[in-house]
Amino acid sequence: MRSKKIKVVGGLILDKNKILICQRTEDCDHPLKWEFPGGKTLVDESTEKALIREIREELKINILEYKFLHDYVFEYKNLNKKIHLYFYLITKFSNDIINTIHEQLKWIEIQELSNYDFLEGDYEIIQKIINNDIKIY
Repeated sequence: MRSKKIKVVGGLILDKNKILICQRTEDCDHPLKWEFPGGKTLVDESTEKALIREIREELKINILEYKFLHDYVFEYKNLNKKIHLYFYLITKFSNDIINTIHEQLKWIEIQELSNYDFLEGDYEIIQKIINNDIKIY
């Protein structure tokens, strides 16, 4: 059986050289794993519109400045699920961040990313950031 490909957006939010990470709740898929805020695109929704919508829903902020960083396909073989991940760098936003769905939010230094138990699908972007293959400052 072929796995279905799902489009997912992730926002890498920077503030004062720290990056925002979010921990999933215990009652969802991949409980208590860390991730970047974002989510699935709706039918016929662009990744940019999904990013703006998801970030507003999850964190109650409005994105003012962002740029596309990187995309790739990742397959969760045990779940028979392929996701096409689109990552964006968010450098400016309005309103204060309010946690609406996550267990917790943390601002961390870039070099600390490897200290957290992230979703498997996020490993590639994290390695590229840590190795400085993708510049986020």
